[in-house]
Amino acid sequence: MKWTRSRGLLIAALMALATLAIVIVAGCGSSSSSSASSTPSASASSATTGFNVANVKVDPSLKAMLPSGMTTIRVASDIPYPPCEYYVSATSKQATGFDYDLSQAIGAKIGVPVSFNEQPFSGIILSVKAGKNDMIMSDMYTTAVREKVLDFVDYAEDGTSVLVAKGNPQGVTNLDSLAGKTVACENGTTQQVLLQKLNATFKSTGKATMTILQLPDQPSALLAVKSGKAVGDLTDHSTAEYIAKTTNGGNSFEVVADPAAPQGYEPQLVGAGILKSNTQLTQTVQKALQGLIDDGTYKLIIAKYGLIPVTSAQVNQPMPTSSATP
Repeated sequence: MKWTRSRGLLIAALMALATLAIVIVAGCGSSSSSSASSTPSASASSATTGFNVANVKVDPSLKAMLPSGMTTIRVASDIPYPPCEYYVSATSKQATGFDYDLSQAIGAKIGVPVSFNEQPFSGIILSVKAGKNDMIMSDMYTTAVREKVLDFVDYAEDGTSVLVAKGNPQGVTNLDSLAGKTVACENGTTQQVLLQKLNATFKSTGKATMTILQLPDQPSALLAVKSGKAVGDLTDHSTAEYIAKTTNGGNSFEVVADPAAPQGYEPQLVGAGILKSNTQLTQTVQKALQGLIDDGTYKLIIAKYGLIPVTSAQVNQPMPTSSATP
């Protein structure tokens, strides 16, 4: 998803959406706060990931590759944004999810702790540039624009899908069917850019343009759909699938099934973003990820959360042409 996302709170404060909020993220957080930090514990690791991070074999050579003085890797993440990052319960600040689990496994392979820090996506790159965090793991797509600032250790693929109310009352079938409708997205995301480009296409072909609700976080987008203010929420495919399956027993939302894009529109690589100047950390994380791929830990983590795996740890790899937008 996330453009400068990605690519969020997934909670509603309304009583009518209490079930929605609890199931989607199993917790709550504030998009205006970036102070929350979650560090691993043995019990949390085994309970939330299906593997114990203590079982990851340390590669002693990796710690020596880190930048001088780095004893902890600080990861910025837009929590919650399931299934990539969310909290284990409504009252907990213990993070879980694909990005969290993989970050802890990377730290374990290197032999250093990893702090997982809540950071609104709109300022997530700035937090790294300002030295507040060292790395981004937040379902962030590896786009050409971002690669001007960041190097990406690519670790998964994801696409964009349309999440609608259960029953699809407005009959959304694909992106073209959004013409003339109101559509929600999280501000600063690749979905926002996609919708803006789609509107330009609609206008040039004489179709009615969309009203794009650019909202500050995912819960706001979900509320817009739930309340009928928007026909759908454009979000990451993995997130849309997770929300549809887990919210209110699967009775609140569904993902528009477009046969032309079974894994979502514009599938892209997702990676750990690190400042281009921090080549030592990039090289260390790349080797750590490759080690996790080789020892089977990566396969265990990605299978749990349903993202599309990479076959090897690469930096700024080009997206396969077979994954182009339908």
